[in-house]
Amino acid sequence: MDFLRASATAKLTNAATNLAAILYFTANGAVIWPAALLMAVANLAGAVFGSRLALKHGSTFVRRIFLIVVSLLIARLGWDIVTA
Repeated sequence: MDFLRASATAKLTNAATNLAAILYFTANGAVIWPAALLMAVANLAGAVFGSRLALKHGSTFVRRIFLIVVSLLIARLGWDIVTA
């Protein structure tokens, strides 16, 4: 499975777990609807934008962006640990 297909599979799995969380928290009255709707719109916009970039630039582009983001997150975590 190439990186692009693996990324798409992960997105589908994430969507399924998000749906389960929505059902659970809604049933328990623990949803702040204005914040939830804003986050849903932002998530959808980011997904559409990211999908278009991935389709336009291909698997290598997606892999490079992924590695950059993960590297930045690791650097941030290291910084937080050192300065804490």
